[in-house]
Amino acid sequence: MAVGAQVGLFGKSTFLEQELEAWSLETWGWLMRALGGVTRLRRTPLVLANTEFFPRTDTEGDERGRYVFETVKGWMGMADLPGRLESYDRGPINAHVATYAFVRAPGQPLGLSRVEEGEAVITYARDLLDQPRLLIPTLAHELSHYLVAGALTKEPAPGGPDALELTTELCVAYAGFGVFAANAAFHFEGHHFAGGHGWSSRRLGYFSERSWAFALAVFLALKGEEAPADVLKPSVADLTNKAARYLSRNPGLLEPLRRIA
Repeated sequence: MAVGAQVGLFGKSTFLEQELEAWSLETWGWLMRALGGVTRLRRTPLVLANTEFFPRTDTEGDERGRYVFETVKGWMGMADLPGRLESYDRGPINAHVATYAFVRAPGQPLGLSRVEEGEAVITYARDLLDQPRLLIPTLAHELSHYLVAGALTKEPAPGGPDALELTTELCVAYAGFGVFAANAAFHFEGHHFAGGHGWSSRRLGYFSERSWAFALAVFLALKGEEAPADVLKPSVADLTNKAARYLSRNPGLLEPLRRIA
């Protein structure tokens, strides 16, 4: 599905591409019906990168990963989820494709999830321990797979199996981790090597910045809140403000969601 705005004869008529926007709003309704409605959503905080949500810790290595994992589980209301956390080492960025560009070897995801003998098993790339702003949305995404799986026992998801990864991304926003995910959607890294330095970039997840901005705007509008200042990258903040204005101009879009008990 395309991610740009739908353009009408006299300007933009939808914030996202029309089909994607309709799916997004329908999926918000599906998540809310399955996971607690607007009442639960209003109790769900917008999780931010500060000590209120992630208190300081002296843990290191895999113990730090466990600390982050348990903290994310707690804020997602999943503290009692039976499961374990594993980590693995990814290979380095190893292809110098241009003067200032590198790529990492394929087949190296940031995180994975599976079920073994009824137990959730989540795996993350160990190098993310030094990048908590990437580790946190990665773990939130993998945990969201289990929320979505629970919701699927109640009714099929909009878009069917082909849209389940997108559904999982939207669940990350529903669970309060939209700021982390939106800021990480397009990520740059600096690298040094013998004789110089360069940059690499990558998409994280399945949503564009514009799609995350719309998800954040819906989450905040349903809670009756605004995004705190200086918590979003400038590009995402600008898109989120535009999405909020779009929703304000079109109040009927969220009325069906507000009525979900």
